[in-house]
Amino acid sequence: MLTSIASVMFHLDRNLGPSEKGVLEDCVREDPCVISAHVSQSAPHLMLVAYDPDCTSMRSIHQNLTGRGVDAQLVGL
Repeated sequence: MLTSIASVMFHLDRNLGPSEKGVLEDCVREDPCVISAHVSQSAPHLMLVAYDPDCTSMRSIHQNLTGRGVDAQLVGL
């Protein structure tokens, strides 16, 4: 069975320290429909998330981020 994979980039309003990045990535990865979540080292205000669009949405991932107090905007929409 093939799984669909979609990706979305979020702009985070502030740069995150190394420990904050790790915690935020782990929190996003807790969603079983998220395949990967990564905050860029060269652009620490950007997070790329790959997910299965058949079981979650970018809106749900965005709500997860904002629910944790992170001011994040979808990039490119």
